[in-house]
Amino acid sequence: MTKKASILVIAVTAALTGCNETETRQQTKTVGWFFDHRDELQATQKACRDNPGERRSTPDCINANEARKKITVQEMKDALK
Repeated sequence: MTKKASILVIAVTAALTGCNETETRQQTKTVGWFFDHRDELQATQKACRDNPGERRSTPDCINANEARKKITVQEMKDALK
């Protein structure tokens, strides 16, 4: 195989691999998004608790836990008013 053909094969393989990963992964939700969408926050936290071995360190579980902490702090501040 020539050098140009090898580079072409590598480039096509890399492009197809990137496309496949993008299609199979969901968009990661931010802490702010979970803060604004409490129903999704609860559902995500339940899924994280149901399968902590696989999901505990995923970005959505981490962000959902951080959002829950912020909500708790906000609720405490509101209660003191």
